[in-house]
Amino acid sequence: MNSKTVIIGAGFAGRQACRILSRTDTDVILFDPNKFTVMLPSLPDLAGGWVPEKLLIHPLKKIIPRNIQHIQKAVTSINLDEKTVTADHATYPFDFLLIASGSVADFHGFDQHLDAVHKLDSLESALRIRDMFKTYLSCSKAPHLVIAGGGYTGLELAASLRFRSIADGTPSKVTIADPSNQILPFLSQVEHDRITDFLKKNNITVLNQSKVTSFDGQNVDIGDQMIEKAFFCWAGGSKLSIPEIKGSVSQLRDGRITVQPDLSLPNYPNVFAAGDSAAIMQHGQPLRKAINFAWYSGARAGKNIASCLKKRPTKPFKPIDLGWVIPLHTQSTGKLFSLLPVHGRPGLRLHYFMCGLRNFNIVNFIGFTKISLKLFKKERST
Repeated sequence: MNSKTVIIGAGFAGRQACRILSRTDTDVILFDPNKFTVMLPSLPDLAGGWVPEKLLIHPLKKIIPRNIQHIQKAVTSINLDEKTVTADHATYPFDFLLIASGSVADFHGFDQHLDAVHKLDSLESALRIRDMFKTYLSCSKAPHLVIAGGGYTGLELAASLRFRSIADGTPSKVTIADPSNQILPFLSQVEHDRITDFLKKNNITVLNQSKVTSFDGQNVDIGDQMIEKAFFCWAGGSKLSIPEIKGSVSQLRDGRITVQPDLSLPNYPNVFAAGDSAAIMQHGQPLRKAINFAWYSGARAGKNIASCLKKRPTKPFKPIDLGWVIPLHTQSTGKLFSLLPVHGRPGLRLHYFMCGLRNFNIVNFIGFTKISLKLFKKERST
């Protein structure tokens, strides 16, 4: 009787593991509630109506190996000691487990009128922002976008929606509330000045050491300041999408699971984590959440499970940092291999080319390649 390997999540990490384990004798069960896989880094562009939905998605059944069983359910609980996962009130046993479920928005206890708060952590949430922001602009005489959180997602969403409002002829003010002393503190002074100058020129105000204190469904309070009839988005952090993990496990504040060098969990050599679910340490710090780390950690986890099946030793995951880019519609900042600075249009072209390169089919690749060459015009809408 074959062993059972459960993979939670069909994102970049989970799909790479599926590809590798489909060649082994283990029975692989993939849990993911979605029919499609999504190019998550382009969600801010989709929310702003700058890229068509079809470029971001691809049916899982077309890219998951045929011998992989896809159960279209979300895992809500893991019991590491009993070797089971729970999804939709049903329990499933496993011999090996890969946790690659990714993350969801973390409201950090904020619970006021969440039905009117726009998060950005899925295809559905991006489409909701796109449609409702367009309606909001058409009905508002003085539109004002408020975003909680000044990290990557918050800044990218702010730029995307700001330029959407300009393109639609109703320029919106933008206010970002961020609790830190300075946005993107890891940037060099030159990089930071470039981004802050861009934000100021485009009427995007950042309130540091601030947070949203109340929201009544229309009006947003940031400390003593009230912004009336705002379009309120939440980009204030993310957390592991699995609500409950039973067992002796260590997690970061955002829920990422502490792993050993081979990506297995301490005390559980048959359980692995990869991608945004894993706290992969390098130089004493957890790696940032990024496509390349998810892609290659998922592949390494898959190979290590395959090694375990053959009673062979596992190998450590050795991350290679290919770099990063923060795209802000007409401006960008980033580094290649975390060494070579890149900004402006070259940075944007690199970002969209990589979205194509890591995409799911040749049509999507061509679509993003065209974007990387032409970039966006203010009047363009999808």
